Amino acid sequence: MEKQRITKILHPLLYREVFRDHIFLHLNHLHPEVLKERLPGISETAAIFAGVDVTKEPILVLPTVHYNMGGIPTNYHGEVVAVRGDDPDAVVPRLMAAGEAACASVHGATRLGVNSLLDIVVFGRACANRVAEINRPGEKQKPLAKDAGEKTIAWLDKLRNANGSIPTSQIRLNMQRVMQNNAAVFRTQETLEEGG
Repeated sequence: MEKQRITKILHPLLYREVFRDHIFLHLNHLHPEVLKERLPGISETAAIFAGVDVTKEPILVLPTVHYNMGGIPTNYHGEVVAVRGDDPDAVVPRLMAAGEAACASVHGATRLGVNSLLDIVVFGRACANRVAEINRPGEKQKPLAKDAGEKTIAWLDKLRNANGSIPTSQIRLNMQRVMQNNAAVFRTQETLEEGG
């Protein structure tokens, strides 16, 4: 789409009807076995997040708000930072992030391919340099508990196997509508508060 049309679609004051400007991606002309073999990820994603069976229905496609994705906040060394007391940039010891996972604020929170490559090259190197600076070969590490990670796996399994009253596709749709209507490229304090 041309820039003017995308701007119109993403402007929160002009784009209040979520499904007014969209396209449909039809995959139902492909044999179900072809979809299963060659496009399993798209089929699964459409089913989970849009409630669409791609063998029977088209997938509704809208411009997204990838620029709001953000990431794990880090400093220029790639060290993860968190708010601790009055310090908004307290370093989380020995925890690093770079590339798609991180938000070092070089490009705001943009996650386009070129920016991600720059982020991983620059901040991946910065992480490696920082690790070499603060660690020594053969340094003793605190032993992990025997059940380390089991609580996290159990928590993820509980979420993954949850059987709530609202389908994932409806939660995703609600979040999408709020993001597109209230936190698009052009946003104001008023639209952000309205979406909150």
